[in-house]
Amino acid sequence: MESLIVRSHVCALIFNRKDFELYCLPNFEGVKEFFLAAGMKMVGEYILDLYNGWKVLVAAAVFGFVFSLFYMIFLKCCARVLIWVTVLAAIVLLAVLGFLFFWNYRNEADEDFKLLYKVLAIVFWSLSGIVALVLLCLYGDIQMSLSVVESAASFMFTNCGVIFIPIVINILTACFVLYWIAALVYFLSTGEISQWGSTPFATVSFTDALFRNSFIYQLFALFWVWAFFIGLNQFVLSATVIQWYFTANSDTKGNISIAKSFCWALFYHIGSLAFGSIFLAIIMFIRFVFEYMRRKVMKAERHNALMRCLLSCFSCCLKCIGECILFLTKNAYVQVAIRSTCFCCAAKEAFRLIIRNATRFALVNAFSGVFVFFGKCAVGAGTAFFCWMLLNSWSEVRDNVYAPSVMTIVCFAIGYLVAVLLLTVYDIASNTILQCFLIDEETSGHGGRNRPRCLDNFMTEVRNSFIAVDKRERLS
Repeated sequence: MESLIVRSHVCALIFNRKDFELYCLPNFEGVKEFFLAAGMKMVGEYILDLYNGWKVLVAAAVFGFVFSLFYMIFLKCCARVLIWVTVLAAIVLLAVLGFLFFWNYRNEADEDFKLLYKVLAIVFWSLSGIVALVLLCLYGDIQMSLSVVESAASFMFTNCGVIFIPIVINILTACFVLYWIAALVYFLSTGEISQWGSTPFATVSFTDALFRNSFIYQLFALFWVWAFFIGLNQFVLSATVIQWYFTANSDTKGNISIAKSFCWALFYHIGSLAFGSIFLAIIMFIRFVFEYMRRKVMKAERHNALMRCLLSCFSCCLKCIGECILFLTKNAYVQVAIRSTCFCCAAKEAFRLIIRNATRFALVNAFSGVFVFFGKCAVGAGTAFFCWMLLNSWSEVRDNVYAPSVMTIVCFAIGYLVAVLLLTVYDIASNTILQCFLIDEETSGHGGRNRPRCLDNFMTEVRNSFIAVDKRERLS
């Protein structure tokens, strides 16, 4: 049945009737007029800028992608040097600060300040010594972790096709979310709609409990499918890295098959992915419900500081639990890809592997986390600077843009998102290579002979140590 709006050939301000008889299509000029009528002229101008400067936005995405690839080359060539220079500089800096405080202690007349300078000198010298001692004790693990980080960058650079894995999966996720929103609109149309104050938005209320329960079911389904796509992305990337790890030094030179990884996921391990993702979906659903209730309570109890503090603590605890589950499921999917086992067995093996090699996991996650963070910021800032130069020099766009600063911020966000897309692959690759190496190590290096060359040197030491132990046992 046609709506009154369609029958009267009238559309909302943000739409414009065109070739379709029964549909109102978006119109950016209408968006501007809508916000102008609502007293928000600036918002309408900003949205119109995005339409007029779409070429700059496309250039920002391309530049962010190219910049990210150059960052991978930088990590491949300079990650080890950068880490060691940073650590040694930290040790020297702490020692120098201790010397400066000691110098002030020697030249200070006031006894109170002399004691303070003396304590600070001892503290900084102690920190410098502790860092140097930890560096010496963990030298082998640090070298191995840096080799893992370099191997991940090498994998990314030699197999650029893997960046399409998260792109494809994110497109599938976006399609599902759009379908979910469309279904939600139909579902909400069954309730009683009323205007939300004086705004152009509406609130929906349901008198039937069946509809409320159906909405809860639909909301949980969104979280479950979303978590499933997260797991699918992690599994496919991990399976692809595993193929590369065990063939990197062979005649095929680490050739990979992304299609094979998708087949492994969809034909052999889809049950493990669905089962693992339900745990993440449950904690996401609990957090969503809790945050909704927390906001309601905090609005009603805005003067109750104790209640606000307790609710914030519970929210923080739920967030920590969610991060732990996400970390465990990510490592469990790697074990599923390596061992081809069920999710529960893989989660148990992943947990044991993390406990046995906690230091190595901490180092690899720390190094990759630092590089990922600085990579996001560097790519985002570089993209913003490039677009700012482009906006000032490209007259075709400059004359049609109302606020170049807002466009620059949007370009920063685009570059940052592109970096997130690529560096997420890098982070998963680092974690997967580490687990492959540790399993390889625990099997005395017999798990593969074609591992990456920079990690094969560490495996040679492992094999020699096992041979020496076998000789001593035979002699005894």
